Amino acid sequence: MSEAKKLLVDVLSTVVLPKLKGLNEKNAKKMVHASHKALAEIAKKYHKLLDEQAEDAAKEKAKQAKIAKKTSEKEAKKDSKLAKKQAESKQLALLLAKENKEVAKPSKSVRKPSKKGAVTTKSTAKAAKPVAKTSTKASAKTSIKPAVKRRGRAPKA
Repeated sequence: MSEAKKLLVDVLSTVVLPKLKGLNEKNAKKMVHASHKALAEIAKKYHKLLDEQAEDAAKEKAKQAKIAKKTSEKEAKKDSKLAKKQAESKQLALLLAKENKEVAKPSKSVRKPSKKGAVTTKSTAKAAKPVAKTSTKASAKTSIKPAVKRRGRAPKA
């Protein structure tokens, strides 16, 4: 028996044994022996329960650490996505600014006449044409039209 268990048995026996007054010596020895045996069992169970509590506390602590790690990973992932989106928007803004500068600069390009007779440069012709932004869904709907066959007269050849 370990020191801690012996100490616990001694403490418990000092509480229990004085209650056994009035027994003869033979019966008192039997009671002391039985009480020491029972107290040793109690001490053993007590220390076993303490060990289980320590294990449970360690498991709970590990579980909390795992949860904290997961949340920190999620936060890091969210932050990286946000940073990536910001970087993409910066690049897009720089590209748009660069295009705007090119449009504003008169370039030494070949002049071509416009429909109304005014002379325009290639760079201003590009700026005059608006770039249509369409989604893939809209273009898919409009581009897939079946050819219509009409009944009636055949075209003159």
